[in-house]
Amino acid sequence: VQHNMNALNAYNKLNANVAGLKKSSEKLSSGYRINRAGDDAAGLAISEKMRSQIRGLNQAVRNSQDGINMIQTYEGAAQESHSILQRMKELASESANGTYQNEVDRDAIQLEFNQLNDELNQIADTDFNGVAMLNGGQMADGTKAINGKFDYINGPTAPTSLSKSDINLLDSQAWNNGTVADTAWTALNSSWVRTDAKMDNNGPESVDVTFKYDATAGKWLVTDATNGADKSQITTDSKTNGGFGIKINNVEVGTLVVDSTKLGNGDTITLTFNNPALSKYAPTNAGISVVDTSRATEGTVSLRDVDMTVTETFGTDADMTEARKKLYDKLNGAQIDVTYGLAEDGTADGKVDSITFTFKDGTKLAMDATKASSTTFEFEGVKFSLGVAADTGAITIKDTGADGKGDTTLLTLTPSAEGANGHLSGTMSYQLGIEGYAYDSAKAPTIDVASTGSVSKSNSYKAATAPLTYTDHLVLQTGARTKDSVDFSFEYTTDGMGDLKSNLNISSREDGLNTANLSLATQEDANYAIDRIDNAINKVSMVRATFGASQNRLEHKITNLTTTSENLTEAESSIRDTDMASEMMNYTKFNILQQAAQSMLAQANQQPQSILQLLG
Repeated sequence: VQHNMNALNAYNKLNANVAGLKKSSEKLSSGYRINRAGDDAAGLAISEKMRSQIRGLNQAVRNSQDGINMIQTYEGAAQESHSILQRMKELASESANGTYQNEVDRDAIQLEFNQLNDELNQIADTDFNGVAMLNGGQMADGTKAINGKFDYINGPTAPTSLSKSDINLLDSQAWNNGTVADTAWTALNSSWVRTDAKMDNNGPESVDVTFKYDATAGKWLVTDATNGADKSQITTDSKTNGGFGIKINNVEVGTLVVDSTKLGNGDTITLTFNNPALSKYAPTNAGISVVDTSRATEGTVSLRDVDMTVTETFGTDADMTEARKKLYDKLNGAQIDVTYGLAEDGTADGKVDSITFTFKDGTKLAMDATKASSTTFEFEGVKFSLGVAADTGAITIKDTGADGKGDTTLLTLTPSAEGANGHLSGTMSYQLGIEGYAYDSAKAPTIDVASTGSVSKSNSYKAATAPLTYTDHLVLQTGARTKDSVDFSFEYTTDGMGDLKSNLNISSREDGLNTANLSLATQEDANYAIDRIDNAINKVSMVRATFGASQNRLEHKITNLTTTSENLTEAESSIRDTDMASEMMNYTKFNILQQAAQSMLAQANQQPQSILQLLG
């Protein structure tokens, strides 16, 4: 009873058969003979190395195909360059004929010849996935590659000249200070006639001032100012970096830093000084109108008894702030309900009992004038106060700090004399309107670089941000190992090509095909050009031959990589994959053995019951 050895043995065999059946089922289900290292440690190690190699080979095939695509792109560009050179040869031969006149016929031929040279440069800029190889490191617009990269915004250009990118307006411009800008603007425009008492007529939106560099004097001179500005108020002082400081009425308003390596005699910079008052102007008018009346009256009361006058103390544009604009936005269009009370004897006393502001957004401000003479209202961090004189009914609206100067009375609303003298009672409704105010923080006083007198060609491409790089050789990873690469240096002999260099540059420039400076203006020039164009044709032929040779090599490389990948895949399969027929036999065996072991275990478990007969 304690130790049923037959049952224990059957149980162990059952577990072994279940484990065998489980593994066999796993292999049949996954299709792999090796599902874990325990299945075949050595086989797993070999298989994983083969898998790594196979995936590397497959990627190498794609890399090689990418290389072929790139070569075909560049070779297609070179093919069109060949066509252009053939046409140039034709033009040179035509100009070499003695039947043409230099001033008329050959000039017409030269026009087309020049255009073809320009197109050679643009074709040389052909790139594949942002990589250019045919222009010798210089784009057609003159931008040169630095450390293999073309920087359209800051990169050097040919010819060297001053552009906007060479000028830096320092962030800490004094013109951004409202007080300095207002003072300088007044001096700059001292000749303007102001037409209003508040001096709100601040002239045009901006003034352009042109500065010219005098290399002999080593300083910048003021040459022109637009819109009638007084340029005599503007002076400059030179900085060691090639830049200059700007003063208006002896107050410095800005400093420019200029790349002195690009600076040439006669270079000009035009700066735009924006009107400091552009960003703000105070209200020009405020009014109030009767909306509704609901009153008890003593005697006969006319409509004028409920009229209310508005006294404005807005201030000038200089007092206008963003906070005040928010305040005016809140007050503009608000309905004001004023309740006038009764005396103890029940007669109208003309005194204000309460006042309620209902703003356009639906919010309200209510004030009990019998308990307090003023209250403060706050929204979006802006505060203003509301005061009322209980005896006269006058309502006062004050700015409590939006101007940064403390309490400032903005509006006083005064009821008519009849109402103030005690003839009104009940509720009077008014609507307040404020006109002509603005504040735009985006138009704060600024100085902008409007233009330069020697803008380089690349400046017109300033919006182009796509990264472009240059290389004269290319390395393709064409295998699963580090050493499996193809390095194309693209070097070939220059024999038979005259003074042309053995590089991939097929631009018309001197270090390329050297056709840019050829002239067809005379018969002698044309004959000279014929030989030079022949050399250029030969060079393009060598470039195309180089690409063709590389493409042929890559095509053989792809064939070999594909074959190797196929063979390795077959080898890896023989190690890793399940032999389905063989494994099915194991599965059947373990399935039968499991059932037999279960049967034997059941019979062994019945044996201890015979002992009960001994106990009977």
